[in-house]
This record gives sequence, C-alpha cells and structure tokens, in this order.
Amino acid sequence: MGQTFELARKDPDQVGEKRSPELSLICPLKDPLIQGMDSASTTYLFYYASDVCKDLVLYDNAQSNAFRQLIPLSHKYPVLLQVIIANSALHLSNAYQKSCVPSKTARIPLTLSGTEGLKSADLVGPGTQQFRAYKDYLLAKQRSLHLLRSALSDIATANVDVTLAVVLLLIECELIDSGRNNWKFHVNGAKAIMKKLCPSGLSTEAPLSPLRRSLISNCLVFDILGSTLTSTTDLISDHAMSAETFSLLQDAEGNHCSSMPAILLQVIQAGSRVFQQHYANHHPRLCNASEIHEQLLLLLSTARSFDASVWATILQVRSPVSDIHHRKLVASAHRTAVCVYLYRIHLSLCPDVELAYDLELLAAEIIGHLSIIQPSDALFTATTWPAFIAGAETNDSSRQAWAMRRFQELWEVEPWGLMRGAIDVLDQIWAEKRDAAVVGKRQNENWLVNLKARGDDWLII
Repeated sequence: MGQTFELARKDPDQVGEKRSPELSLICPLKDPLIQGMDSASTTYLFYYASDVCKDLVLYDNAQSNAFRQLIPLSHKYPVLLQVIIANSALHLSNAYQKSCVPSKTARIPLTLSGTEGLKSADLVGPGTQQFRAYKDYLLAKQRSLHLLRSALSDIATANVDVTLAVVLLLIECELIDSGRNNWKFHVNGAKAIMKKLCPSGLSTEAPLSPLRRSLISNCLVFDILGSTLTSTTDLISDHAMSAETFSLLQDAEGNHCSSMPAILLQVIQAGSRVFQQHYANHHPRLCNASEIHEQLLLLLSTARSFDASVWATILQVRSPVSDIHHRKLVASAHRTAVCVYLYRIHLSLCPDVELAYDLELLAAEIIGHLSIIQPSDALFTATTWPAFIAGAETNDSSRQAWAMRRFQELWEVEPWGLMRGAIDVLDQIWAEKRDAAVVGKRQNENWLVNLKARGDDWLII
C-alpha cells in the first residue's frame, strides 16, 4: 500500500547493469541473514523486502516502515521467518492472477522444497508458479501457527515484539487471502497477547518502544475497523477508549495503510458498540430507544464536526512526506463514510427516525472525494473502506459501476484478496437491492443489517 523511497544495496558484481528497483533489493549471497537458508525461503524473504513490505504501509522507507525492521529478526526467530514466507508466498500467488505479470523478482520460479535451486524464469508458466506459491503459503502458515503455539506455551520467555509481529502478520495474511472470517481470531489473539505480554498495559508509566507502538497501533486499527462489518460481538471493547489507546491510534495516522483519523476510529468504535449491544438476530433488543437516539446523535455530531483540513495540516508533522491535499480528500471521504455507517446503525435501532441527510447524496460525496485520488497516488489504497461504504450505500447504477472499477483498480495496484472479497460482497448487496425493488420493498433496505445477518466477518481496510 506504499510508495518506496530508498533501496537496499546492490550486488557489487551487478553495479554496471541496468536493473529493476525490485532486483536491487536482493542482498549479496554472503549476507549473514541468509546463510543456511534454502533457496525458496531466500527468494520469499527478498520478495517480502521488495514487494510485500511496501504494501503494508502508505510510505515505505526504513524510518517509518516497522515491517522492514522485522527482516533482521527473522534470522533469529523461525516463527517470524515462516509467517514472512507465508505472506510473501500468498502475495506472489495473487500477483500471478493479476492482468499483468508480477515484477521480475516475483517471476523467479520457486521450488516447493527449496532443495532444487532456482531455475530459469522462462521454464515455468505463471499457472504453475501460482500453484506452487500457494502451496508454499499453506505450508509456511501451518508452520508459523505451530511455532507460535509453542512460543505461547512458555509465555514468560516469549519475545513481546516478535510475538506481536507474528500475530499482526497473520492478520495481514488473512487480508491478502480474502479478508473474511479468520482474521478475527488473530485480532482476538493479538488483544490477549497484549494483555499477557504487556503487564503494564498501555499505560504511559512504561513508555513503549517505537516498534512496539507501531505493532500495537496496527492491531488496534484492525480491531476497530473489523467491528464495522462483523456479525459477532466479541471484537468490541466494553470500555471507553483510554488516552493512551487514542495516542497509539494517532501514531497510526501517519503511515498506516488506512490513513484513518484517530477521532473517527474512536467514533466508529463507540457506534459499533451501541449497535452490537442492542441488536441481535435481525431485530432490535428491548432497549431505551431515546437513550440510543441521543448516543448516536452525539456520535454523528462528532463525526460531522471533524475538520479534515485542520487534521491534514496537523498530520504533516507525522506524515513521511508532504501530502496535505490528498490527506484532506481521504479524511473527508472517511468522515462522510463514518456518517453513513452511523446513519445505518441509527435506522436499524430506531427505524422511524428521520435522517438529516440524504444517504444517496452522502455516497456521491464520498465518491467525489475519492475520484480525485488516482492509482498512482500513495494514498490510493487508503480509500478502500470509504469506497466500500459508498458502494454499499448507493442505489445509482453509475456509482455502483464506479465502486466496481475502484476495487478492480485496487486489486491491480495491490493483489490482496480483500479487494476481490469486497467486490463479492458489493455484488451481493446490489443483488439484494434489485430483488427488493422487484417485490416492491423500500429502496433503503438496510444493507448493513443484511450483511451482518449473513454470519460472515469481513475486514475491509
């Protein structure tokens, strides 16, 4: 999801040769990091450095990308190496399914065992490569889960940062796969690990290292955004957000792949909590409608009062590059998408409420902001969640077509399965709307309620 600024050293023997940026990331064979490593693992580690790392952030450089800091640790911790391989192999498998072939680095054929060495790229077709990479993903993921269980069985000796990194990369792996269901187990696992391995919690009494703050903040963002499209109730904290948690979310604003303002994440968490506490089995629970109404109105007021221009200006101190215009556009789209999400919750719990805004116009507003952000822009992949909300909300065929194109473009920029998963979900939502129109139901059937009623847990980010 990112833009790369600097490359690793080149092989001295290849200095005079014109090479792709991806290949320039390959380390010399004498690098201690890869001594004793089989050829397939080496290739996947290089692919992680050249392709996967930059997808995990908005801006990819050594100072702001915590995922790059994990590469040296992989030599010492096999569990970390295996989860890195799993991410790389799945990412590569998806890349072979794009309309364009992967980068030159990615097209190096891989052997399943790593004992046969690397063959000529011209000898193996993309279909075979895609199949081999997917098998390598399954094997590496299984190994990483086994090693993680072993590490957690002796939790007193576990390395906190490595353990959190492994779980975070397992979440990323599920997003590269589909963004459906399994990610929630790793999010819950991350929260349990933070509680066990960080005895001081998130208190300011014990300052966290930059790496740990980055790992935790990523997990927190996934936790909150995951609550918006989930059918379960175990992902949302019953407690109000602490000041330290809010500070960690502010850390993530600068380079997390969502670029979601912390205040809007706080509003989303509160809204999701209200929704899931008072709604079950497609029907509102017996509750104080007046109290819910007031809570949601307060949250909507907070979201609407968010000033994207002020936020984008202040963020420039923490942003790796000067990007105030695009930050403002993406934040404005997020603000409107949060409002649409809250309005849908409001309608589900208080069906007779009269909305202050036309939701179709709000969907159009989101699309208006996002349309300016192009695939070549660094913040393009930060548009995923608001694009999904706009697509799900709109009844206009031209706007639905825009949402479909958007996610197809996102898939081409970043071959993550969640992009295809989003397309499938939008297709289902639109089909339900068409069916409802045929039988004469209201056009504003609540797509959020219907989505949650299916029993799937989606993480669209």
